[in-house]
Amino acid sequence: MKDLKLGRSLTQVAAMAVLVLSNCSPMPLRAQAFDPAARHIEAYYRQLMPTLEQAGQLSVRQRDQRFTPAISSAFDLATMTRYAAGPAWTSFSGSEQAAVREAFAHFLIADYAHQVTDYSGESFIVDPQTSPAAGGGQIVKTKLIQPGGRTVTINYLVRGGRVIDVYLNGTISDLATRRDEFASILAEGGGADALVKKLRERTQNLLGE
Repeated sequence: MKDLKLGRSLTQVAAMAVLVLSNCSPMPLRAQAFDPAARHIEAYYRQLMPTLEQAGQLSVRQRDQRFTPAISSAFDLATMTRYAAGPAWTSFSGSEQAAVREAFAHFLIADYAHQVTDYSGESFIVDPQTSPAAGGGQIVKTKLIQPGGRTVTINYLVRGGRVIDVYLNGTISDLATRRDEFASILAEGGGADALVKKLRERTQNLLGE
């Protein structure tokens, strides 16, 4: 069975974006009214702020525990799981769906906790205005300004008041990457049980490092 890597580079950048907002003053952005979806992203980052300020002094497990309430609230993990599983989702029993949702949620949070370790001079901007997304929802545009002036665009798809996807460089879907990798595992056989097993293994590895 292939290892489950699940968009490492995208997660690294998105996680760093979470970290650097805690070091940015909100005052310049207050001059404009935030769209509700953009306000949701800003509020999500700020909920993480106490943990982010101490990230370098906390273990991965400690960060994971502290991230869980904020990420579980800000992200629509049930919808993300269903989309990531793709067509195979409808073939899973109710108990299998529940197991995949739980395993995916634990993995996603552990991956963020593993990646967010320190701050090295980045700055981060949230556009207070959003744009409509195809299929419904709003795109929240953000920019990560790295040392040396390099800019990375990270956009969030917010639907029903919660995040269901993250886009690196404005176009690379984290959810699409996960869906491809889920499909690869499922194609090897084992169905939902194999997917749950691999997700749990990856989560244990992330938290144990």
